[in-house]
Amino acid sequence: MAKKPSMSATEAKKKAMANRGTFDASGKSLGRPYHHLTLAAVKPYVKASADSCAIWGDTLTACVPPAFSLRYAELKAQLTETMAADEYQKAAEIAASLVKALAVMDTTARAAGHMPPAIDGLLVEWGDKVYCILASGDIGAVRRDHGSWTVYHASDVAALLSGRANSIMAAVVNAFPSAKITHVGPMVEDAIDL
Repeated sequence: MAKKPSMSATEAKKKAMANRGTFDASGKSLGRPYHHLTLAAVKPYVKASADSCAIWGDTLTACVPPAFSLRYAELKAQLTETMAADEYQKAAEIAASLVKALAVMDTTARAAGHMPPAIDGLLVEWGDKVYCILASGDIGAVRRDHGSWTVYHASDVAALLSGRANSIMAAVVNAFPSAKITHVGPMVEDAIDL
């Protein structure tokens, strides 16, 4: 089989300059990026959802009447559709309704005598999952009581980050102090000692 000639540095530079300012998401799970106005439209809901998750985890919808939970799920599905279509004005309306829905569900749940889970740690929603970073307490009990959560002790998180990620992140945050991890690919040739 004949070997394909490699691209010269000059050709590579020309190709890079020709594609400057473009974003090719083909072959990636990201798809095309959302329009910046769509992101701005949903920002209040993203914050309200993160704040609610930090208090309730994923338990809030189970503490309100089924009609509330169903309507909330419908609104979230509608928001996903409008974001995909970059209909930012409609997304802003739905996001505002979702913010109100979270406040109403919180008030309704508390009025019915429900209380948020009492844990010493952080609750964070990442994608479709709720992660609990436990600072102290019985990790087994938290895992049993909240089977839908992914629960780690803070020392587990430190152990995971202390490997290669620590040196990589140190270099990144020194150059970009506000940097955040947005995606982690598969771990290749790494081993987690349990």
